[in-house]
Amino acid sequence: MITVFLVALFYLGFGAEVVLAQDPFYQDKTIAVVLGGPPGGSADMRTRAVTSLLRKHIPGNPTIVIQSMAAGGGRQAANHVYRGARPDGLTIGSMGAALVANAVLGVTGVQYDIDKSIYLGTPDSAQH
Repeated sequence: MITVFLVALFYLGFGAEVVLAQDPFYQDKTIAVVLGGPPGGSADMRTRAVTSLLRKHIPGNPTIVIQSMAAGGGRQAANHVYRGARPDGLTIGSMGAALVANAVLGVTGVQYDIDKSIYLGTPDSAQH
């Protein structure tokens, strides 16, 4: 019984990690939201609505900018996010449903692998 107690005490005492206060990762950084549509359209309005919420809920109060890449029905933006952006957590793609359809149907110009993309969510719902 004493052995079990000593082993438990050892793991609780020495196994506990010390957590120090850290600056939030996004503090003093800029997040780029790459929009796969033209400025002023409905996708732009949805993206702006979501980014205003992101500003409130991401620790560190990062600057968030929207970059519009409307060419190719959003393919240019998707290709940029997949191949051109650094994987540092500072680039988010805002794409339409065609993102998946273009990849599945093998549309010319698709340079991204939809299976390796990380899906965060959507501000609306759609039936396909």
